[in-house]
Order: sequence, then C-alpha cells, then structure tokens
Amino acid sequence: MPSSESMAKYADVAIQIGIGLEEGDRLLITSCVEAVELTRILVEQAYDAGASNVDVLWNDDAISRARFERGGEAASEVVSSTSRFRLAALEAGDRFLYVSATDPDALAGIDPQLIATFQKTNSTALEPLQKAQGSLERPWSVIAAPTERWAKTVFPGLTPGVAIESLWGAIFRACRVDHDDPVAAWRTHVADLNARSAHLTSRGYSALRYEAPGTDLRLDLPDRAVWKGGSAGGSFVPNLPTEEVFTAPHRLQGEGRVTATKPLSLFGNLIEGFAFEVRGGKIVEATARRGQDVLDQLLATDDGSVRFGETAMVPMSSAVAAEDLIWNNTLYDENDGCHIAIGRAYPISVEGGTEMTPDEQLAAGLNASTTHVDFVVGSPKLNVFGVLDDGSEEPIITAGEWGFAV
Repeated sequence: MPSSESMAKYADVAIQIGIGLEEGDRLLITSCVEAVELTRILVEQAYDAGASNVDVLWNDDAISRARFERGGEAASEVVSSTSRFRLAALEAGDRFLYVSATDPDALAGIDPQLIATFQKTNSTALEPLQKAQGSLERPWSVIAAPTERWAKTVFPGLTPGVAIESLWGAIFRACRVDHDDPVAAWRTHVADLNARSAHLTSRGYSALRYEAPGTDLRLDLPDRAVWKGGSAGGSFVPNLPTEEVFTAPHRLQGEGRVTATKPLSLFGNLIEGFAFEVRGGKIVEATARRGQDVLDQLLATDDGSVRFGETAMVPMSSAVAAEDLIWNNTLYDENDGCHIAIGRAYPISVEGGTEMTPDEQLAAGLNASTTHVDFVVGSPKLNVFGVLDDGSEEPIITAGEWGFAV
C-alpha cells in the first residue's frame, strides 16, 4: 500500500478540492470494499474539515454479479435500497463523493439486457439526484482507488502487488498528489481550465469539426452554448482528476463518422475497437471489435441514448495522458484525451439551461436520456476546429494539444 502521507494528501484533495466541504456539511461516500483503507481516511478527514455527518455506502463486484447471476430478471427490475438511500441523502442535504474501485470485467458474461434494465430502472429513480448534480445544485465528485483486477488490466506483465503499487503511483501523479502542495497545484490547474472555458464560450462557435484517422465529424452547437471546466462554475470539482473543458452538441445536428481511440469499460464489460456513423445527430450505425452486444444495449436504453450529450476537449499533454496508459476506467480514460458522451446533456451547457423546463431544454438542443457514457476520441493525430457563424474555423485542438492560449 502507498504511504500514509500520500493517502492523506489524496484524501485532502478529494475533500477540499473535489467536494469543497465546508463546516457543518453532510457527506455520503459511495465506495468499494477493496478501498476500505482510503475510505476510512476520507471519513476522518471529512470530520476534521468540519463535516456534521459522514455515511458510507459499500459496493462489491461479487455482490453486484450475484444480482444478475442468481437474481435474474426479477432482481434487475427493482429500485435498489442503495438508490433509495441516495435519494434520502439528497433530501437530507448531503454532498456526494464516489470512490471508483472496480474490476473492468466484473460483469463479463452476464446477459447485457439484465444489466441495462437495472441501470435504466435505477437511473430513472435517481433522476432527482442526477438533476441536482447536473445543474451543480448539489456538490459531488468522483475519485478512484486501485483493485487487484483493475491494476492487472493496466499492468498485465506485473505481479498483482507490484501492479497495484504502480497504479497507485500513476493515480497520485495524475491527481497532483506528488506536488509539495497538491491543493495549491489543483487551484492553479482549475483556474486554467476555467479560463479556457470562458475563452471558448466567448467565441460563440456554431459548430465543431473533428478530423483524425477514422474520424470525420461535424457537431453543431446549440445557440448560446456555454463551455465549462475545472470547477464547472461551482465550488467543487466533479471529477478528480479532471483535464477537460466541455459543452453540449445540438442533439439533432451532427454528421459524419467518429472512431473511439480507447476501450470503454461499461457495466463491468470492456468494449473495444468501436465506431459510430452519425446522421442528423443520431447514431445510425455502431460497430465494435469486442463488446458489440453491450454497446447495442447501451444504445437501446431510451430515445436519447443514440444521441450525444457532451463534447469535451482534453490535451494529450495532461497529467493523465502523461502516464501513457490504457486505464480501462472511464474516469481516467475520459481525462486522457478528448471525448464525446452518449446520452444526457448537462443543462449548464446552455445559457439559462438550469432554469428551463425539460421540454425547453429539448427545444434548445440539449439531449435527454437516463444514461451518460463518455468515450475517448483524442489522440496525437486529432484536430478539432471551432466553426464561426461565417463558416471560418479556428483551432481548438491541434495534433492533440491546445490550439489556443489563454
């Protein structure tokens, strides 16, 4: 295990930067049994920072798998007690911290229809929480902790113990825990992302154009599109690490082909070598070298799961990309390069979006869905251009790096 000093610094970043916890706040931590040591430190530091109440919901891959292997269809159609507890925590005013510590292949071989049904049922029940988090009304953040199975997928040539230590080291570097003052380093980094978001919003692009091997895509943007990044305009940082600035594409206006550059870990399964054909903002064809059935189930979730809800810019020189890894974890892979999300858009991506009704959000071009899944398109060969109203273009990403300065 890493040193207690490194773990304490990591927890400090999660509590101060990720959640932005203040005196008297309540906190709900959702964690995995493999991350018990980190979770205990998070609880201790949350109380030290002034939390009035800290609760923990525990996850376990084997228990999750048993639901589908032994509970079958009936167990996939219920709203879990975990979901009900989260809703109660929302009502009580809790902040939410999620510790991602899973095996990318935890649900391999399970009928993807059962997984998709459970995800859809519980996502629908958790809509009030998703709305509060998506509009930044309720602080939340996601961090990661290694498990043996996850570490072995990232470092297959190492023994389990060495693989876990190597993954911890990569996580600490990607999260700036190796800095003398990680919290100060994060504040500087967040300020840079906020400045880039403000610049892109000020340009008023009407569309984005992507070009790379296997990718030739245009995504139009809604009127009054807003870019967010870093703290996303709030007092907390939703993802640790985070290297992105993002907005929402128009749900009905997109044309071309886009190819993923990283595997996607979804519902305990890996999807590899996949690409989409897009017409009128809709995915009309999806192919995958591995995990086609899981990808098909994702796209069949609801009417909005065949459209895009987010487009995000990430430079290849980021602290995450510097590790030069295939992380097999969405939190890290999405911060390893530019990405696009299938499904739900964040209302903050349009001026006044959080005050709109759901019908008004749809009319403004924001996509609605019970799912939100990021896939990576970034590479050193990716170029992204912002298209102005007169048809001229400006570089946003050039050969995988920022194409503009702030």
